[in-house]
Amino acid sequence: MPWELLHVPLMLPAFALVLARLGGLMMAAPILSGLAIPRRVKGALTIGMAWLVYPLVAGRVPQDVALSAVVTGMLGELMIGLSIGLALATLISGVQLGGLVAAQQAGIALGQSFDPTVDESSTVIGQAYSIFLYLAFLAMGGHRAMVAALLDTFVIIPPLSFGFSDSLVMLLVEMLTAAFVMAVRLAGPVLIALTLLTIAMGLISRTMPQLNILSVGFTLKVLVMLAVAGLAVVAAQEVVLEMTFAGLDRIREVLGLPA
Repeated sequence: MPWELLHVPLMLPAFALVLARLGGLMMAAPILSGLAIPRRVKGALTIGMAWLVYPLVAGRVPQDVALSAVVTGMLGELMIGLSIGLALATLISGVQLGGLVAAQQAGIALGQSFDPTVDESSTVIGQAYSIFLYLAFLAMGGHRAMVAALLDTFVIIPPLSFGFSDSLVMLLVEMLTAAFVMAVRLAGPVLIALTLLTIAMGLISRTMPQLNILSVGFTLKVLVMLAVAGLAVVAAQEVVLEMTFAGLDRIREVLGLPA
């Protein structure tokens, strides 16, 4: 047996710290944390990533670590990964919120379907918005930027040196605010179009009382909502991606990472 294999048990505590930080990202990050990916696949992916990352950061990970320090340190490492993943997931959740607002205004919010990625029911418009954003996010390399931000934390925040601060809470608050802004910007064109349609139908009902607006109004709202939502999501692609990558830059800034 090669002598190097005898050092493997001594590497396990340090490897556990790296695994915990990557595991935190896998638990909360968009796309990676989706329930559509089996748990065994996510577990194998996390261990594989940790196995590849460990040689790169081995010089910054303490090797002679007591078991008690590893157990408590893994909680801090988990928080680092969770902070990055949860902040970005909170921002992207604004897309589903925008779809929900648009669907409610059109009167089809009750027609929800099960979304396996989040294990809950959501509107069809919200799911369409989310799928479109995820595809654009992957096409623009957002998943690589997210993982790169986590790897850079090993330089600025070495293992066993994490300290909870108010900046992390403010980061989540900022991401939540940005999510609401994104939702308003996505649903804004639909809300404006439906408001104008409602005013127009009100004028028509006054000038032509014999026309049953209630029988055609719902269909018109749905058709207008689908048309405007389709145009809006294509036009808002750059805006959504810009806000998403701006959120990544903000995460790096709060964690003290280089831009």
